[in-house]
Formats: sequence, C-alpha cells, structure tokens
Amino acid sequence: MKAGDNAKASLQAAIATVVLAVVIAACGAPSASRDIAGTREIVTARGELDDYMAQCTKRYGYDPEAASKLGSNVLGPGEREWRGCVYQGIEKYLIPRTLSPDVYRRAIAEDRKMTEAVANGEMTRAQRQARVQQMLEEIDRIEEANRAKLQMDRLEMEIRQDMMRRSVSPLLR
Repeated sequence: MKAGDNAKASLQAAIATVVLAVVIAACGAPSASRDIAGTREIVTARGELDDYMAQCTKRYGYDPEAASKLGSNVLGPGEREWRGCVYQGIEKYLIPRTLSPDVYRRAIAEDRKMTEAVANGEMTRAQRQARVQQMLEEIDRIEEANRAKLQMDRLEMEIRQDMMRRSVSPLLR
C-alpha cells in the first residue's frame, strides 16, 4: 500500500469515527458514562439548587407544592421572598457552571415580571406556571445542546491528537 493510500485510509477512518459519534450522540439517550465534566457540573449544580430551594422554603415558609390552594391571582405568604431566594440560588449554583448564563438570567427576569403580573391580577398562577414550565424545557434543550457541543469538541480534539500522533510516529522510527 502506498503512503498516500495509507493517509487516505486514516482520514476516512477518522471521518467515519466522527460520523459514528455524531449518530450515537444524536440518537442515543444520555448516559452517565458519556457525561462530560460540564454536564456533570450542571447536574451537581441542580442538586445543590434543590437543596438550596428546600432551605428557602424553611426560611420563608412558602411551599410551592401547597400553592395550588391559593387563588389564581394571589401571591402566597412569603412567596415573593421565596422566589428571590431561589433566584439567588440560581445565580450562585447554576449560572457559574453553565455555558449559557443569559438564558437563566432571562428566565429570572421574566419570572419576576410574571410574579408582579400575578400580584396585580394581570396573570394567573396557572399561566405563570405554564410559562415557567416552557422556560425550564427551553433551558433543558439548551443545556443538552451545550453537552452535545462539548462532547463533539472533545471528540474533534481526540481525533486531531490521534492524527497528529499518526503523522509524527513515522518520524520516530
């Protein structure tokens, strides 16, 4: 086999590896074994935020699970303070660890406006909750896209390093 054919075969193998990795990443379910540091950080941060939210509930006496008993345009006792506490938790735990901090900041700003709208009778609790759910789904999609991009970047780096090793190895003989 000629040297040119060998290089061509190596390049084709590298391209096939990338294509296979893209297909696996796109079609496969996320798994702990394929998680990368950035994804693990967000998962950890979300766990820390959950703990922090429980502290907010204890501190302010507002339980979002019990809020269904409230009127549609009424804030619960301590709700505004509880939400402020949760915003602080998002700023402390999630924003420093994400590649998309602006999406969290926009969600906080929108939640503040919607909470005011509920208090002023301009929006119902159910409408706010539906919009919050949409924002959480959007954040999940963005975080998943970040995870996939980080994974592809890492894979590209590994392929470049492998190709560099292969190109240098004949020189070391």
